[in-house]
Formats: sequence, C-alpha cells, structure tokens
Amino acid sequence: MFSKPSLALIAAVALYAAATGGARADSMPTSTDEARAQAGSRTNDEINALETGNPHSVDFRNRVTPRRSTNDEIDAGETGNPHSVDFKSRVAPRRWATTDEINAAESGSPDSVGNK
Repeated sequence: MFSKPSLALIAAVALYAAATGGARADSMPTSTDEARAQAGSRTNDEINALETGNPHSVDFRNRVTPRRSTNDEIDAGETGNPHSVDFKSRVAPRRWATTDEINAAESGSPDSVGNK
C-alpha cells in the first residue's frame, strides 16, 4: 500500500498542519474583551482627544448642517435648461423618425447597430 518513507512523510505533514493550525487558532481572540486587550483599546476620552477639531467627527460642535434647497431655488437653477421638464420653449417632435432617417444619421458610426 504505502511505503514506510511515504507514511513518515504523510505523518510529518499532518503534524505540521496540526501545529500551525493550532498556533493560528490561539492568536484569534475568542471574546470582545480579548480583542480589546490585543488591540490596545482606547477609552472615550482618548478617542475624543484624537477627534478634537475634526469636522468629520460626530461630536464636532461647529459643524454646519446642510439645508435643503427650496423649489424656487431649484427652478431658478433650471431656467433656460432645455432638458428641464418645465422648459416652456421645448418643441415636441411632430412625428417619429423614420428608419431611413435613423440609418442616415448613424452611417459611419462605430456604435451603429449595423457595424457590430
């Protein structure tokens, strides 16, 4: 079946795998207390001291809260925009484009359906 050297090699590999697997398992914390101890957790005072003056901190007192735009401000920003739904001068198409008109517009285009 197996020769003695191959059995010894298989046993050595199995022992090595068990030893390294066990070593890795020991280094993983099994509770949050162990994780904090390994990470060197900080107290709230230490965290607050590090975040002092940081405008992205939740506790930043001078943070300016953004205000929402009013409808009048939005409408003023869209004035003259032909893509706006409220654009008064928009010309509605009288009819759909024909196949010949579409093909003429797409002739020579690498993105045309006929070129793929």
